[in-house]
Amino acid sequence: MSILGQTVANHQTRSGHQGGIDTGNVNPLHIDEYGGEVEHRFLKESFMRQFFSFKSVRGTDTVTNDRMGSTQLQKVSRGVRPVDHAPTFDNISVKVDTIVLARTNTFLLEEFQEHFDTRMEIGMEHGMEIGKFFDEAFLVQGIKASQITVRTPVKDASGAITGTADSGGFAEIVYTDRAAAGDLAAVSAQALTLAKFRTAPEGFKGATAVILDSVDDELDSVALELAIQDMCQNIEEKDVDVENGVILLRPAQYYTLLRNSLLLDKDFSTSNGDYAQGKILASNGVRIQKTNRFPTEINVDGTNDHYLSNAGNGLAYNVTATDLEAMAVLLMPKALLAGETIPLTSKVYYVDQEFQWFIDSYLSFGVTPNRAEMAAAIYKKSTGVA
Repeated sequence: MSILGQTVANHQTRSGHQGGIDTGNVNPLHIDEYGGEVEHRFLKESFMRQFFSFKSVRGTDTVTNDRMGSTQLQKVSRGVRPVDHAPTFDNISVKVDTIVLARTNTFLLEEFQEHFDTRMEIGMEHGMEIGKFFDEAFLVQGIKASQITVRTPVKDASGAITGTADSGGFAEIVYTDRAAAGDLAAVSAQALTLAKFRTAPEGFKGATAVILDSVDDELDSVALELAIQDMCQNIEEKDVDVENGVILLRPAQYYTLLRNSLLLDKDFSTSNGDYAQGKILASNGVRIQKTNRFPTEINVDGTNDHYLSNAGNGLAYNVTATDLEAMAVLLMPKALLAGETIPLTSKVYYVDQEFQWFIDSYLSFGVTPNRAEMAAAIYKKSTGVA
């Protein structure tokens, strides 16, 4: 009997629980609805997840990619023993040591169980935030890859290493002012202070960094397209096919190119009178992807470090002032090395000590530059070398 003298059911049923009984278990259908929305929104928000392949990291926290240098051809002559040219080997690795979590707490499970909209809203929000963070981390590493100057061994005719050679990145910047050779020399010397050197086997090339000639060139449709041409040309001169890549643009730069009628989709060009539906599909044969995931804030070491940055990876994900100056980034699928220990996972559970339900989505991944010659970026004139 209740305090009002009314009969109370011995076994109250609660919607959303298995068998209708308050077993403390959440209806798997409701978890699936929430988790499905998280995954759907994550895949919708994350372009990088679709573009790059991932290596599963199990039994270790590090994924490694071995690299072999190029071999040398030689002429076979009568009476002359061919020389052995042993290629150089090295590797690139990325460590996965951080879990990224989206969490919502609620005191009453019914808020989650009985309201379909609530499950969808929570799932949408978690998926969107994780997707944004995921792509931002990849784009930051793509920008950093475009700054890499590769230092490779130099061998003599016998195959002995006699020194090193530097190529690409800020040590060999592409300056769009073709007429001012004197300015180019000065800018190149100053750019060396920004160069990020990495060793690599022979045959490997550095990245491509293009610096615009004038202030606000990134808002000039013709100047920006010429810079993209310079970027693509420089990559192809390193024996890399750009057709498999993608050019990532900030919205401002995308709409700047939209004003260049030579780049509009042929089905929606100015010539057929449907300019209002215009969109850019490609530039110089390379796919164009508009994204709002470019970094917008500098990470001060030890103050507001990126969630994936730590002492073990040398604060590798922290955004610098130079990184913020990137207006466009061109990446190939092999430009970055990515691994994940925990794929996107969703859970709903109760913690007695907290008297709360926890609605969680989380994942654990890492990414680092892999092949520098397959990465490029266009930087504003103010990029430390004005």
